[in-house]
Amino acid sequence: MEGNTLMSRMNTLLTWITRLAYLNGLWLMFSLLGIVIIGFFPATVAMMTVCRKWLNGEEDFSIFKTFHVTYKTVLLHSNLIGWILVSVGAILYVDYLILAANIGKFSIVSISAFYLFLFFYLVTASHAFPLFIRYQGSVLTCIKNAFITGLLNIHFSIAIIISQSAFFYLMFSYPSTALFFLGSILSMIQIWLTDRSFLKIEKKVNKAIIAKS
Repeated sequence: MEGNTLMSRMNTLLTWITRLAYLNGLWLMFSLLGIVIIGFFPATVAMMTVCRKWLNGEEDFSIFKTFHVTYKTVLLHSNLIGWILVSVGAILYVDYLILAANIGKFSIVSISAFYLFLFFYLVTASHAFPLFIRYQGSVLTCIKNAFITGLLNIHFSIAIIISQSAFFYLMFSYPSTALFFLGSILSMIQIWLTDRSFLKIEKKVNKAIIAKS
């Protein structure tokens, strides 16, 4: 019995390793298919969509078909969201370089404002794509709601930032492993945490509706 249980667990582990590696391969392939500039964000959304299905207990579906259909469906909106976030991030990076090159010339208020805005940016970025997958909606509505949801559940936002930063560092300490698992495992972490965040908001909304009725 113990031998059968061990074999069953090993089989489950190997199945998940294969799935995650395959999904990561699709992410890389479709990102390159769009010459990265156009392909990265829809490939990321497609990868997160597959991860969400797995986390919801769905296993009997075509990974490739789900990925491909999602990729085509979200091509425009995912790029708009992604490039808005990239543009804001680029501005923040330039601001950081200016602050670093002029230490002592800026007041504590200016420096604090920069880091506060950076934190708000990371909070928004942590929820933007998962929220788009779950609720759809317009680009600006998605970014606005990602900011609000991220702040309301600040502990989930911090958990996403810390866990993904730690895993990103770990993966790039072993580049060959990152090639097979970086995107898929980061997506699993992000979707799992953001789904907890969204469910918490939904429960609060439902309670408020019940209280008013």
